[in-house]
Amino acid sequence: MQVTSISSLNQLPADSIAKASGSAGNALDAAQFMQILMAQLTHQNPLEPMDNNEMMSQFSQLNSLQELRDIHTSMDKVSVSNQTTYLASLIGKRVKVNRPDGKLLEGVVDGVIADKDNPQVLIGDERVDLSDVLEIKGN
Repeated sequence: MQVTSISSLNQLPADSIAKASGSAGNALDAAQFMQILMAQLTHQNPLEPMDNNEMMSQFSQLNSLQELRDIHTSMDKVSVSNQTTYLASLIGKRVKVNRPDGKLLEGVVDGVIADKDNPQVLIGDERVDLSDVLEIKGN
């Protein structure tokens, strides 16, 4: 009886990869990584077990991935904070805005809407996307 070694993710059965990784757009988390690693260990050739260095390398990669995710989360928070501070600094300033109909609107910023994906300024009773602001003047 011939036993073949499983040393990479590409050699795992397709259904174990699908269960472990979910949809293609989802990131691999620690639990899914451990599930894949356990599948590798379970199906490996007992005469040629997984190299300890390879296993440590995979654990190191998982740790690095988690650290990068934490950094990304922190940077998102800093970005939102900076955007909110910038928006607040616009209150009371005169701005010139390009409206969707192509006309220019000029007025004083009365307030802001600090939506992460679509920050807006309030000029009178109109909401205007921050990306449409052409010019900012002090008082």
